[in-house]
Amino acid sequence: MKKNDQNDQNTRWYGLMNIPIDLLNTFAVVAETRNFTLAGKRIHKSQSAVSMQIKRLTEIVGKPLIEMEGKQVRLSLMGELVLEHAQKILSVHDAAMTAINQSELKGRVRLGAPEDYCSLFVPKILASFARDYPDIRVDVICRPSAQLYGDLLQRKLDLAICTALDVDGEKIFQEPVVWVTRNKTAMIEKDSLPLAVYSHDCLYRKWAMEALEKINRSFYVAYMSPSISGILAAVRSGLAVAPVALSVAGKENQILVPEDGFPVLPIADVCLYGTGNLRNPLVANLATHVRKAFHARKKTILSPEIHS
Repeated sequence: MKKNDQNDQNTRWYGLMNIPIDLLNTFAVVAETRNFTLAGKRIHKSQSAVSMQIKRLTEIVGKPLIEMEGKQVRLSLMGELVLEHAQKILSVHDAAMTAINQSELKGRVRLGAPEDYCSLFVPKILASFARDYPDIRVDVICRPSAQLYGDLLQRKLDLAICTALDVDGEKIFQEPVVWVTRNKTAMIEKDSLPLAVYSHDCLYRKWAMEALEKINRSFYVAYMSPSISGILAAVRSGLAVAPVALSVAGKENQILVPEDGFPVLPIADVCLYGTGNLRNPLVANLATHVRKAFHARKKTILSPEIHS
């Protein structure tokens, strides 16, 4: 190997060992969101700033890391390799920063979530957050998504996990909405379908009614509740069908599918909303724990079960 080539190689590897952590973080977020604009919103940078950081990281590595398909990002083989190591480095970095900061961060942060996610996700979020930040108090408010978003706008909350709102937010999860009942055969044979639904401002309710109207299926609202426990109580009685998120459908209930005469419902977006204070370390760190909890859930979600 020529001396100049050897020098070039040494320079490149020296650069690889000195990649700024900010570049790795941006790359990891781009890899997760698959979109420069969404990545920018997550880390509070402009799309052009994200592009420049990815370009700089690519120059340091010396090989292409991403390939564009329209506006969607796809990682190259080298990109996959860099991502694997970036995630390890960021994990160690986050652990170090947690150890440094946890003794200094004190205060209170307010988190809102719908009832179904309060029972499913929030306990895990609180447990992991308390391990890292034992001196931070988290107030949890459990209300329907539309009300939580209103609370957020009034600055009564710092963070809100909301489902199926017609408002752009940071998408952290997607989940099928399904029809559930206790007695599939009885509901299939009903001339007019009894529904258990949320209040009027719920998109699940709107989706269900529009879907039934589209296939000319007769229905009526038999039960209405602002909470998932009320909805599922009506379902457990065997007297109603309800549109609910798959994660709360319950193994004791049966899922109705197109073969039963029930149309497929949309997939609900679960979004994380903040009040513009995500630079506050208390809020930012809790938001990180929320994302991790939902990201872990993504890996376990399967297609809807059909309970016989």
